[in-house]
Amino acid sequence: MAEYINSRLVEARELPILNFLEQIRESTNYIYGVYEEGRKYIVRLDNRTCNCDRFQLDEILCAHVSAILKSKHVKKIKAYCSDYYKKEALVKTYEMSLCPMPDKQDWHVPPEVLEDVVLPSKYKRPPGRPKKGRKNKSSEKFSSTSNRCGKCGYKGHNRRTCNYFSKEMWHFLHRI
Repeated sequence: MAEYINSRLVEARELPILNFLEQIRESTNYIYGVYEEGRKYIVRLDNRTCNCDRFQLDEILCAHVSAILKSKHVKKIKAYCSDYYKKEALVKTYEMSLCPMPDKQDWHVPPEVLEDVVLPSKYKRPPGRPKKGRKNKSSEKFSSTSNRCGKCGYKGHNRRTCNYFSKEMWHFLHRI
């Protein structure tokens, strides 16, 4: 809020003090603070913004703008609402006549459309969350375990139960 006021008073800084204060009063005519449940909302009526963002998004009065307009005894709130919410826009929406669909007997359908056969989907997605399927290689399909040995690299056992190398051979290989 202070930045906005400062930007409006760039030229007014060179004025005498009374004129400067008058400029400050005029520049804050459209900026208001509204407190709601311990939070402060800044409303700027000149560019139709409120930091709750409902005033900008819906383009209709939010509770904070309504409170300010009520305190200022503003009766004509139509100027603060978007044209989409006004009676004229609603009337303009429905000014074109709508033609209802003719009876099914009166439809003119080309023969190539009548010849097309549309079948339902072959697969029906089951309800619930899909299961995570791990894709096995063809050699793994019949394996009951997927452990690999850290010493020899073969499947089906671990380093502690490995019989591929003797302990002496294992220590010898690690020293090299």
